[in-house]
Amino acid sequence: MKRIERCEYGRIRSEKRRLFIGVLSMIAIGVAIFVLGLFLNKFEKRNIFTVVAVLFVLPMARYLATLLIMLPHKTPERALYEQVKTVIPRGSILLSDYLFTSSERAMGVSFLVLTGHELIGLVERDKEKTDKITVFLSGELKKREIPGKVVLYEDANRFTEALKRIPEATRTEEEMKELLEFLRSLAV
Repeated sequence: MKRIERCEYGRIRSEKRRLFIGVLSMIAIGVAIFVLGLFLNKFEKRNIFTVVAVLFVLPMARYLATLLIMLPHKTPERALYEQVKTVIPRGSILLSDYLFTSSERAMGVSFLVLTGHELIGLVERDKEKTDKITVFLSGELKKREIPGKVVLYEDANRFTEALKRIPEATRTEEEMKELLEFLRSLAV
């Protein structure tokens, strides 16, 4: 199965599944090594197998931490994704399943469309702090001296209507690639 890249549709669902399997695998391997060490060393817990088994906690903890960040977020419905794909202006780039973290919290945007000099997004959940996401993304753009305005919507209908009114993207291909790479670098 091909791994879905950051900011592509289905990433959150796919990563949750992969991370969950990773956590279970690390636990199973660690327990198996520990039990094998017990059998090979006459049920003495002080052996090298115990040390190796305990070391499996480190990658398991990394998988688990990322999984816990992703749990409250979800991949948007396929029908909405197809609808958004059809209305984005020519020359724009569509990011989906956009999940990123600040020093305070994890934030998610279902869709983020990179247009001329605007980033237009649909907030993933009702309780997401739209203002905090807007301030964070605007601040990150300003730090990198990338011109642009961040506009976020909480309603899918208003979001798609706004996309229909946007003219064709005016940034150069190089500017769009730079912006895309920067936004992907922020993503979880």
